[in-house]
Amino acid sequence: MNKINIALLTGGYSAEANISLLSATKVHEWIDHSIYNVFLIFITPSDWYYKEDDGQKFSINKNDFSIETGYGKINFQLVVFFPLHGPPAEDGKIQGYFDMLNIRYTGCGVLASAISFDKAACKTFVKNTNVDMAKSVLCFANNAADHVSHILRELTLPVFVKPNKNGSSYGVTKVKEDNELEEALTKAFNFDNEVIVEEFIEGREFSCGVYESGGKTIALPPTEIISQTDFFDYQAKYEGKSREVTPAELSVSQTSEIQEWSKKIFIALGCRTLSRIDFILKNGSFYFLEANSTPGMTNESLVPQQVRAAGMDVSKFINNLIFEGLNTN
Repeated sequence: MNKINIALLTGGYSAEANISLLSATKVHEWIDHSIYNVFLIFITPSDWYYKEDDGQKFSINKNDFSIETGYGKINFQLVVFFPLHGPPAEDGKIQGYFDMLNIRYTGCGVLASAISFDKAACKTFVKNTNVDMAKSVLCFANNAADHVSHILRELTLPVFVKPNKNGSSYGVTKVKEDNELEEALTKAFNFDNEVIVEEFIEGREFSCGVYESGGKTIALPPTEIISQTDFFDYQAKYEGKSREVTPAELSVSQTSEIQEWSKKIFIALGCRTLSRIDFILKNGSFYFLEANSTPGMTNESLVPQQVRAAGMDVSKFINNLIFEGLNTN
């Protein structure tokens, strides 16, 4: 049987490039190499390329997304997006490129990716599901001090100050005092020209993966995130400063409720293949935080934890998603 050529993307244009590579390395291990020829493609601001084990690089021909190696020209039957965090994948830009080339890919399309990546737009879009959400204010880049009085009029401290379009908690600050706001805004504006400020909701934090299989939208067992830091920041996510309980210690009805909300939001946003939806549970109600169209896929990441909690093998799960991509796009 001839193997199928698939491109596994990593890198990206943001501070999350190192996280992308961690995920891609693990996904590369999980993919069934007896069926697929897997090419790890680095997407960087200066070049898109494939690198062989000996270090030799082959640039991508962007006219048709192919590479010319010593073995001849290689085209790809499918592009796998799971590990590529941040722009140009998580914001939907590169999906438009593949749509124009008529190349199939796993993961969310242009619109769902763009909406999910833009936290303010996502909240507006998800509002129609009637899920609870934190009150928020969107600030546009100029002098950070100009936004302080407006934020204090509209929101009650403490608040979270976040880059509107970024991930992995880069540039995020929890602000408890008025005099901390300007510095937090300046920090966030270093990562994006838009900053979203949200009221802090005190409660338990949860995340629930959602995937597609055989035409069905299926929610995984949720995870509770118990952070050792003040919130689920970069240290908590990637440096072991959190404890994650999968499946979460919720009642049967609460588990069913968060799974139903996750599926509703997945469908409302037009997501495909795989996404992760985050919530806070306060006084018996789930508050929507954000949607992740390209969730982390290291061995310790939340979705692989949830896959194992559902009694599935992560490698088989990944290969099933790739099979879906080949047959449903």
